[in-house]
Amino acid sequence: MNRYSTIAGIKTRSIVARRALVISAVLCLVVAGVAQDAFALHERYHTHAEVGAELAAVAAAYPEITRLETLGYSTTDGQAIWGLKISDNVDIDEDEPVVLYDGLHHAEEVVGLEVCMWMIDELTSNYGVVDSITQWVDDIEIWFIPLLNPDGHWVVTSGLDTTYRKNIHDNNGNGTFELDLDGVDPNYNYDFNWAEGGSGEWTSPYYRGTAPFSENESQVVRDLCIAEKPVFALNYHSPLISMGDCIYYPWYWPTIGFCPDYDVVYSIALGLAGKTTKLDDTSYTAIYGYATAGKARNWQYGVLGTIGLTMEIMSQMCIPPGADVDEYCERVSLGSYYLLDRVYGPGLTGHVTDGTTGDPLVAEVEVIENSSDEIMPRLTGATYGRYWRMLVEGTYTVEFSSAGYDTQTFYDVVVGARGLTELDAVLWPTGTGIPDAETRVAGIRSVSPNPFCGSTTISFIAPVSGAITVEIYSVSGRLIDRMSATASSTGEGEIIWKGRDLAGESVSSGVYFARLVTETGTDQQKVVFIQ
Repeated sequence: MNRYSTIAGIKTRSIVARRALVISAVLCLVVAGVAQDAFALHERYHTHAEVGAELAAVAAAYPEITRLETLGYSTTDGQAIWGLKISDNVDIDEDEPVVLYDGLHHAEEVVGLEVCMWMIDELTSNYGVVDSITQWVDDIEIWFIPLLNPDGHWVVTSGLDTTYRKNIHDNNGNGTFELDLDGVDPNYNYDFNWAEGGSGEWTSPYYRGTAPFSENESQVVRDLCIAEKPVFALNYHSPLISMGDCIYYPWYWPTIGFCPDYDVVYSIALGLAGKTTKLDDTSYTAIYGYATAGKARNWQYGVLGTIGLTMEIMSQMCIPPGADVDEYCERVSLGSYYLLDRVYGPGLTGHVTDGTTGDPLVAEVEVIENSSDEIMPRLTGATYGRYWRMLVEGTYTVEFSSAGYDTQTFYDVVVGARGLTELDAVLWPTGTGIPDAETRVAGIRSVSPNPFCGSTTISFIAPVSGAITVEIYSVSGRLIDRMSATASSTGEGEIIWKGRDLAGESVSSGVYFARLVTETGTDQQKVVFIQ
């Protein structure tokens, strides 16, 4: 049974049971003087107070794998915008990929909020129970922003206007909320082709605001994405006027064409769409969106390199009957988990370090075949010097650069059909060349292909004198193979491992570690062998 059918078979607690978990917390909020929102929708839908109380209850019940944060406050009424992180070692910023899910950019699109809450419940309550969920939580930092637009959400849940779209920014500054004049569309407020998207008129439901990131709501997403650098971001929508039941991906740009990562972005959107089903059991559709709009997905992709996607749930119905919400949530969440699987590849990952100190570097990682001046440089993270690039199977040229350092280029980098190819880079300060043996930091530069079948080339940099060996270990620490190696006059070298042990016998498929051993230091990298 695959992980999707396994998850589908879990009996997720009912909304009544989940509300029972947080009733005491809600009462505490009321006692503390925070009145609950008036509630005009079916009771299946959450109010802002219920979201806060339920998230607090989840964080209290699962402190080892959840961390609840107030990421910011709404533009006008100052209501909390919460983020929940789910991961093992949750209080540590680990060297792991990040995936972000968010709901309710638009006030009337309430189903995205419910999907986020459903997934939070499913991931936390089944950690340690369902193998796939346990693996995701152990390997990935998963973030949720369930309710991004609490002020607009209040307009809908109070019954003032259940078709309202924007926040409640006081556009004319008169201190009174006016449905026809006030509000900014948070999704048109991002700083990527901002002036070309939405509308400049207050009265438009697509009013983009006075400037990019003028609204607290879009700032919350911006700040979290800059801090966490997600590999994927899935923005849930369910608009009243929409084709619906589809995945929008970035992008098509008139006069320029499709995005430079089109092959991989389209394949991921197609995979997500194929895993997400409508009530009639047919799959969603993948559709390109336009680059000429300041939307979340365009900013996420164009500026940060995050593959931002928009899921439009349902067609021509943004608020389904309460009795149908659970089924929508289950179907959408099962599809959404595809992104957690896709983090494992195919793609490219590794670290960039300073050749003199061994410290991590913020550097540009340019996949030449997927490069364009229309997108911002793709940078490594500051803490670990780590990068993640989702790709499709193929051979690539990869260039690493940073101000004040010599550029390093790798040719014929093979990305297989499965897994992540590990490619590290060591950059040397400009003008220093490769240092002498006394100061050089030994390191494995790349293992390619990885995963591999047959043989793989382990490239390294090391002192030109002294013994150099490359050892292969199993995950349990058992020595599998040991090979002598040499470095050229520039300190560069490589050796081929054919997936054999000390006795010359072929090893079994699995994960191994290649360890470079020199007189000035050691380094190791994971190697995956597939028979």
